[in-house]
Amino acid sequence: MDMSTATASEGRPLPWVAIGAIGAGLFGLGLAVGGYGAYVSVLIARGVSPDAAGFGMTLFLLGQFVAVVPADRLTRRASVERVAAVGLLVAGAGIALGAVVTLEATYASRLVLGLGQGTAFVAGMKYVGLRTSGADTATAQGMLGALFTLGLALGLAAGPVAVPAVGPGAPAAVAATIAVVGGVLTVRLSPTTGTGGTTLRSYLEPFTSASGLALGLGNMATFGFLMVASTWYAEVLTGSPLPGTAVLVGFALATVFGRGLGGWLSRAYGERATVAGTLLGLAVVLVGLAWAIAADSAGGIAAGLVLTGFGFGIPFGPLFSLAFSELADDPGVTLSGMLLVGNGGALAYPWLVGWLLAATASYAAGFAAMGVTVGAIWLLWMGAIGR
Repeated sequence: MDMSTATASEGRPLPWVAIGAIGAGLFGLGLAVGGYGAYVSVLIARGVSPDAAGFGMTLFLLGQFVAVVPADRLTRRASVERVAAVGLLVAGAGIALGAVVTLEATYASRLVLGLGQGTAFVAGMKYVGLRTSGADTATAQGMLGALFTLGLALGLAAGPVAVPAVGPGAPAAVAATIAVVGGVLTVRLSPTTGTGGTTLRSYLEPFTSASGLALGLGNMATFGFLMVASTWYAEVLTGSPLPGTAVLVGFALATVFGRGLGGWLSRAYGERATVAGTLLGLAVVLVGLAWAIAADSAGGIAAGLVLTGFGFGIPFGPLFSLAFSELADDPGVTLSGMLLVGNGGALAYPWLVGWLLAATASYAAGFAAMGVTVGAIWLLWMGAIGR
């Protein structure tokens, strides 16, 4: 992800202050995103239909979808750190709204959080990219992604325990405070100007080819479907004889460690093979998870949930590395386009899993639909890129 410019000098140390400030805000956002499954359980317990409860995550993905291109264009006209700070502060406000667990407040919370996150993620990644060069760029941006993922993992594992124990307000307040503190620290960073202008058409042009579409949809299968999983996994385990907290911790750790494992596998086997193998494995695991749910196999459900963490985590780094080397010369265009296709493709699935649950009284159909979708993306990948 080389976003270096003439202002970035070789041998410059990593911008640790910027990584800490932006990363803290993204960690807070991750807490809120990962913890949403616990709020879904509260809504369903209060009589909200599963599809309506899941629609909150659809709105979160929609917010990101809407925000990424305007955010990238704004970084070309304004100080990048200020754009990132605004995104974190807006996201913090969205998280705070979520302390009120009504359907209307939840929808508003998720949409505003999505708008803020899309803005903060694009601008934050660009900021550290403009402050670094070469391998340091991938390192700095990888740290930001890791901090968000760590927050998501912690929120996913702790949310189902914290919300029943202390109520919905306290976890939302903690996540919102961390996001706002990150925003305040970010706005005080050294000013950095963005790159030159570009056309709106340029954001989607790289994805009109089969290879570009395969890369974008690969992001849908990883980041997009990770958001779907974080919506429903806590509810899947509600009332189950399985140790729910242990399974969620296992899934969360698999997602975090999968990011690092993806880099190791890419060095050993290549980025294309790593993504291809993981997409195929993820499709098989999701279909297997659907079978385990239909058969009421506790062991199969636990194994399937944890293994999907590796499936979501491993391809993320190789996908973006390939995208930045294969698609547009402008890294802001590539980053925004990957998020557009990935979030846009996954929009319906949080709602769809809930709708299928209401229609069939089982999660099997929803996870089977996800597995079939990932299988189709794998076929596209093999035809366009894998060989």
